[in-house]
Amino acid sequence: MKSDVVILAGGVLDSEWQSASGAESRAMVPVKGIPMYQRVLKAVQDAEGIGDIWLIGNAPTGDGYRVLTPGEDLMSNVRLGLEQTRSESVLFVTVDVPFLTSEAVSHFLRESAQSGAAIAYAVVPVEVCQREFPQMKRTAVRLKEGALTGGNLFWVRREIALQQLPRLRALYDARKQPAKLASQIGLGLLLRFLLAQAVSAGLLSVRAIEARVGRLVGAPVKAIFSPYASVGTDIDRLEHWLQVEESHSALSLPRMNSGSDEDQAR
Repeated sequence: MKSDVVILAGGVLDSEWQSASGAESRAMVPVKGIPMYQRVLKAVQDAEGIGDIWLIGNAPTGDGYRVLTPGEDLMSNVRLGLEQTRSESVLFVTVDVPFLTSEAVSHFLRESAQSGAAIAYAVVPVEVCQREFPQMKRTAVRLKEGALTGGNLFWVRREIALQQLPRLRALYDARKQPAKLASQIGLGLLLRFLLAQAVSAGLLSVRAIEARVGRLVGAPVKAIFSPYASVGTDIDRLEHWLQVEESHSALSLPRMNSGSDEDQAR
């Protein structure tokens, strides 16, 4: 079973990042001479189990994918992607993961399809990211399974996700309002999460979060542990971009073709 893919490439840059990179949108930010959207697109196109590809954002049209004008926020773009795709399942990828590899995408798709979930989200152990990208700091949460960072891939059963969009929207809208978030996920779970960060990581597990969110959205939810640092290492701030651009090595950037990155940019 193939999954259609939606690359979430919306989002404008602040003036400082625009000035430094010469790009107006995150999709067009060059990483070692290649726009980020091209790097992510290459990883997706070379992965196994991929259907049609949609890019929602400010990027040029091209062969093998279709471009849609982005909406006002992330959830608007998720809705647009679900409405445009036709496959039974859909993979969403953010555009700011230029280190992404086809192997990482294929692994996540396989694990998601076999998980029995309707919604799957990638998580990566922080130590995996630190080992491969020691100079790039990641936001992490402490749970029973260890320190984890969120990945930039999520997979859904399309019809179920469409049905549950209002609940997903409510969670998204509440993400930066603790009181509202507590009313959505439950005060008990929120307190356990806060205590896990401050006191003991063993107070809350990934499985407990999966169960609660699954009950909330009315569909089984699964966290997919990825062994690939590229899934959890994004460039979403000017600081990150400068670290990569000023590095004398290619870090772990996948090669675009047989030629150099500079050749591909011409």
